Amino acid sequence: MISIQYPTRVAAVEMHVDTNPSFPYHNHEARARMYFYAPPYYGGYATPWLWYDGNHHGSYTYATWRSKIVSRMNQPSPVTLSMWGYYSFARGSGTIYAKFRNDSTATLRGRVIWVITEDSLYFVGPNGDAWHNHVARDYLPTQNGQSVIIAPGDSVTLNQPFTIQSGWNASRCKVLTWIQDTVMKPDSTKQIWQGGIKKISELIGVEEEIGGKIPRLVINPIPNPCIDGTKFNFNLSKGIEYRIEIFDVTGRKIKTLSGTASGSHESINWNRRDDKGALVGSGVYLYRFESKEIKATGKIAVK
Repeated sequence: MISIQYPTRVAAVEMHVDTNPSFPYHNHEARARMYFYAPPYYGGYATPWLWYDGNHHGSYTYATWRSKIVSRMNQPSPVTLSMWGYYSFARGSGTIYAKFRNDSTATLRGRVIWVITEDSLYFVGPNGDAWHNHVARDYLPTQNGQSVIIAPGDSVTLNQPFTIQSGWNASRCKVLTWIQDTVMKPDSTKQIWQGGIKKISELIGVEEEIGGKIPRLVINPIPNPCIDGTKFNFNLSKGIEYRIEIFDVTGRKIKTLSGTASGSHESINWNRRDDKGALVGSGVYLYRFESKEIKATGKIAVK
């Protein structure tokens, strides 16, 4: 029996599956993904159509979609999901990370799906629809995703590199991920246990390349929000001293981390403990990073 506690988030994808070459947003991976679900229309596939949890009873009637999606979102979930990542607008590429934690008492065996979508695309289709959002641009690495097994109370962290191709507007793109059961239930449902969305513009950026120098990562604690702790990732020149101070919301300093850069990528862990070794409680904490090359401040949310 699965003990479920958290609400389910919905990751919506608009899949343009028609192979007509005059349709600009056709995606062969989206078409292949459609066949992951049961055919909804008298044993065949019809568009437009709503699948939720792979359930083929979503219908082609737009007016019913919102209530069905909202109802699904209000159902509890056995999984907690955290997402973060990097993206360089200059290079048009990045990496997305996701941590899935199994909060249930049963082992979860499923598949993690990743997809890049784009919003605000204009094309008047045969049915009269002109504006298209959440359009599937690329599945990472394919529409088949990644197979995972997560024991009760355990977690898995996955990542996928990605590229925003020319012709896509990165400021309108998002990365979606969800973890889904691969076993079809008697009602044709393949349950999605949890899903999440990150806008490309929300990902941690890198400084633009200037004068041929290698871009440096902006200071960023990952994951954030965090549960067991977080890591500060950054690059500094070799020999540069750095100092990270963490404060509670009253401004009281609770932890100091310091060191000397090696000249390569640095990853400094904060294990949620103060300078006395005591575990800090849930809440929002502030950090200040100082070095000769980079100064930064920000927030860390501890669940």
